[in-house]
Amino acid sequence: MVTVFKNRRSELRIRDQLPNGKKVNLYFCRHRTDTEFYQWHIGFYIGDRKEANLWFNKHSKKQPSTIKGDGTIAALLWALGYIRGFVTQLEKNEELVIGWEDRKRKRAYKRLRKYGFVNYYDDEGNVSHLGIRNPEYWICKD
Repeated sequence: MVTVFKNRRSELRIRDQLPNGKKVNLYFCRHRTDTEFYQWHIGFYIGDRKEANLWFNKHSKKQPSTIKGDGTIAALLWALGYIRGFVTQLEKNEELVIGWEDRKRKRAYKRLRKYGFVNYYDDEGNVSHLGIRNPEYWICKD
C-alpha cells in the first residue's frame, strides 16, 4: 500500500513496499533559485522509514549513499512511474532536477532522457544533472 505524506507545500514523501519485500521511499523537495524559479529535487532510498528519514533529513547532504544490488532495478522502475506523474503536476515556474553521486547512477539516470529530461551542465561543460519542466507549458530542446 502506497503512503503519501504532504505536510508541507514544498515537500512530498512517498513510501511503498515492492513485491520483493523491499521498502522504498521517494522524496520530492522544492527549493527556490535566485531567479524566482523553483527546482524540485528528488531523494530516493531503499530501506525502512526511519533509515530513510534520517538519511534525507541529515545525512543526504553529508554522506554519499550506498548502492544495494538486490531490488534496485524494480525500485527504480517504481520510482520512474511516480516521477513521470509528478512532472505533469509541475507549475509554470517549476522544474524537476535529478543529480547523481557516481557513474553507476549516472548511467541509470541517463535513460530518463527518453522521457523528456534534458542535460544540465556545470561551469566546465560537464553534464551535472538532468532536468525537466511540465511539457504542458514548456517545449524543451537540448
